[in-house]
Amino acid sequence: MNGQLIRELEKLGGDILPSSLRECDEIVIDQPNFSARIALWGGHLESFIPVGQEDLLFQSSNEGAQTRFGRRHFGVPVCWPWFGANEKHKDFPAHGLARYFRWELAEVGRFKNEDVKVVLRLASEDHPLIEEMWPYAFELRQVFRFTNDGFSINFSAANLSDQTMSVSEALHTYFHVGDNQATQVHGLDKVIFVDKLDKNARKEQVGVIDSMDSLDRVYLESPDVCEIHDTSLQRKLLIRSQGSQSTVLWNPGPKLAKQRSDMEDEDYRQFVCVEVANALNDAYEIKAGEMHQLRLSVSVESLEPRI
Repeated sequence: MNGQLIRELEKLGGDILPSSLRECDEIVIDQPNFSARIALWGGHLESFIPVGQEDLLFQSSNEGAQTRFGRRHFGVPVCWPWFGANEKHKDFPAHGLARYFRWELAEVGRFKNEDVKVVLRLASEDHPLIEEMWPYAFELRQVFRFTNDGFSINFSAANLSDQTMSVSEALHTYFHVGDNQATQVHGLDKVIFVDKLDKNARKEQVGVIDSMDSLDRVYLESPDVCEIHDTSLQRKLLIRSQGSQSTVLWNPGPKLAKQRSDMEDEDYRQFVCVEVANALNDAYEIKAGEMHQLRLSVSVESLEPRI
């Protein structure tokens, strides 16, 4: 790894440490007001802990299958260039390719306001297996911005080929909650969603979502702000997006969690996935030589107790 990048990382109170995650390293950053960890395997932001808070992100202790496309449930996986199953190749891994390959550290430093900046890069030309499975040259970048009370991810995809490519995607964020039965999602009232647990029926959301298990929903043409209200941890997570038309909610619930070999039986109680996405009807095209950006911003506030 570039020595200059390592020195710049050290100036930020950061380090690169060995990890058990597919033999890829992790970037660890410690600041007076927060700590963060980024796994180079898959480019996952795996942890963000503001001082005095529990982690904003969930990490399962189950490491999953130790294979090229074995999944692990933690942090913010990047689902790209397809969301869900590949429609043409059923044997291809779920949720695309980006989450299963090693990303490279491209830049570290600070923004003008002193927020911490970390940039990762994944290029198709660096991975022959990607070139075998996806016929379009591309370069992906994630710009992580860390503040005292949250983080943002600016994800960009550049089409370096001479053909238009169709893409669906998500930043598949596992938000840590104290108890999914004491958690609500606000901000999706009156939005049409596809209920994957009910034969893909289309429904309209009525009010807040206050049952956080056994969910698999794609909210179409959703607003760019929603909130997680976690009464167990007495905090509110504000989720903002740009370049996203869909919001995905997922939690396996007790029955499915017990059937999975890549998740502990009780994991579902400690997270809810609220994903900024472009999925189903909201998939899009990137023309040759063009780029698309998807942005996720998360901040935490105290939740006023209900009277």
